[in-house]
Amino acid sequence: MKKLSLLAIGLCACLFASAQKVIVKGDLKCLKGVDAVSVNFTYDNMQVGKMTEADYITKKTTEGNEKEAGRGDKWREAWESDKQNVYPAKFRELFTKHSEIICKDEKQKYDIQVNTDFFEPGFNVGVMRQDAYINVTIRILDTENSNKEVATVQILKSLGYTAMGYDFSVADRVGEAYARAGKVLAGKVKKACK
Repeated sequence: MKKLSLLAIGLCACLFASAQKVIVKGDLKCLKGVDAVSVNFTYDNMQVGKMTEADYITKKTTEGNEKEAGRGDKWREAWESDKQNVYPAKFRELFTKHSEIICKDEKQKYDIQVNTDFFEPGFNVGVMRQDAYINVTIRILDTENSNKEVATVQILKSLGYTAMGYDFSVADRVGEAYARAGKVLAGKVKKACK
């Protein structure tokens, strides 16, 4: 029984130590009554683990191609595709669900710009795992007022993992990190717009 209690305390300590942090600057009330926003994703100056994204892509592509011709090139294509398709879709889905504000590609009064500053892909090899996480800076711009920035939200350490642990691909793990970031932003917007 003592071992179980110590394990529970240890798990709680780990959860608190790895908790995400959210920093809000500006006023999110601007989104009160807004039905739709445009949402754009960038990866400017993104770090992947301890490397720049460019160095990480070069390393992974080279390693893959050394193991099997073309394997690294396929990995690189999937990497870019996930950045354009999987991660934005996950973020938009949970942001819309929890804020009730529709995300659109075409220009709206407010534009939400999500830049990924840091990307930890994590891993899951069945018997051992490390959760993925991202750090993002989200800028909310008033497009009708010369793209004036009205608020900035930084979400640090948005964790990505699936509840059942079947997140063996980077896209699955990191997709969940973006989904959580979308949900967190939605929560901050709802709270500010009460």
